[in-house]
Amino acid sequence: MALFVGIDIGTTHVKIIAANELSAVVCEEKASYSMYQPQDGYGEQDADEIFNALLNVFKKISTKINTREIAAVCFSAAYHSILAVDKDGKPLTPLMTWADTRSNDYAKHLKKSGQARSIYLKTGVPVHPMSPLCKIAWIRDQQPDVFEKAFKFISMKEYAWHKLFGKYQVDHSIASATGLFNSKELIWCDEALAFCGINPDYLSEPVPVLHTETGLKENYRQQWNLHEDVRFVAGAGDGATANLGCGALSPRIAALTIGTSGAIRVVTEKPIQDDKGSIFSYILAGNLFINGGAINNGGIALQWFLQTFLQKQSASENDYEWMFKEIADVKKGADGLLFLPYIFGERAPVWDADAKGAFIGIRSSHTLKHFMRAVIEGICLSLLQVLDNIEGKSPVDAIYATGGFTQSELWLQLLADILNKKIYVLNTADASAMGAIYMAMHAKGVIQDWDDVKRFAVVQKEFIPAGDREKIYSDHIRIFSNLYDKLKEDFDRL
Repeated sequence: MALFVGIDIGTTHVKIIAANELSAVVCEEKASYSMYQPQDGYGEQDADEIFNALLNVFKKISTKINTREIAAVCFSAAYHSILAVDKDGKPLTPLMTWADTRSNDYAKHLKKSGQARSIYLKTGVPVHPMSPLCKIAWIRDQQPDVFEKAFKFISMKEYAWHKLFGKYQVDHSIASATGLFNSKELIWCDEALAFCGINPDYLSEPVPVLHTETGLKENYRQQWNLHEDVRFVAGAGDGATANLGCGALSPRIAALTIGTSGAIRVVTEKPIQDDKGSIFSYILAGNLFINGGAINNGGIALQWFLQTFLQKQSASENDYEWMFKEIADVKKGADGLLFLPYIFGERAPVWDADAKGAFIGIRSSHTLKHFMRAVIEGICLSLLQVLDNIEGKSPVDAIYATGGFTQSELWLQLLADILNKKIYVLNTADASAMGAIYMAMHAKGVIQDWDDVKRFAVVQKEFIPAGDREKIYSDHIRIFSNLYDKLKEDFDRL
């Protein structure tokens, strides 16, 4: 039976999964790498460190399976990364990740000038320093020597693709999240490029997500012992592959992911945009779009709390398990303690890198357990705001949950209660990597239609709302929804 390989190049690690034609996982491996923050607002990585991790993980996979049985390999990757390379393909800058906000002044300028609205309507990307749109403009002005030497501005996935095949190509999905790509016309957006001071020659060739290459460089082919006719599929961004990987392909079924950050996304046949510019719309494949919002402060907010309040400098799984056990006996609503979780700025729903966190309603009766519960509930309330924005355009009936947080039944039940939706946990090993596998299967004709993926999804757990949201959380929701607007000016002053 043929094997298919999905490679997910994430923010914290690269994960590779091999599965057969029935989507049964036969092998998986992963390796982590570092994020560097040389100063406030920076979020950098070493592109070669990540690429070498990818090579090493594939090498581990090749010792556990018969690589001659691999029919196709497909890539998934985190959105919004960018680095400049010279004519030889060598990096001129570190990889700037989605978490890098140094270009915040450029996002502010676009919003004040009104140009943000125009670019959003063309690209489907809310204006924010996460996007390459703002980052390239920053490089142009702050690193003019780098800008002058730059041959291409590319993402991490494009960097790996060029190393493997010698071609500068970017899939429509990754391109659609740059703020530089007209997702409706499938071309680079002239207005966005003019803002950055570049032309299309500085960017890769856009290709469909099922675009394939077979010309893998010989040294890698020999290293991995692959057939010459193995197809390598361009793939998509990790949000798109996550929806595909868990079978959340209906407009009424949302995919919810919490890792370092978090996101809620629905799939539609047309892009969804709102008047506030709060909903992103990225390409999944062909005429399918993922629409929703990503929050900066997912699991990283819990990590921040453990490190800052409990001095757990390297928080372990046991620390998180202890945290959830401790809050189990705290009443829902944390006895009136609220947490605005914008510790690392925020993307959806406010799209403000200057946003800050806050505890509201502190009383002498509140203990450490109350603060811990408030942090977790604050993340849930933030996701509720994202869901409300989506439902303003597309009603949602249920949610498929993926990510490491699904190990916590308490957190899943909290989300079901606060979001007031049934939440299903599926059997997916890793949604983004599995989504890449399904794209590989589609490219080889094993899957004929994207809906065929749904037969692989099996519900393992179901969480039903307790039905007490209005009684317990109604005031929390109302107060939380107004907190940012009330504090925004003070955040700016601070």
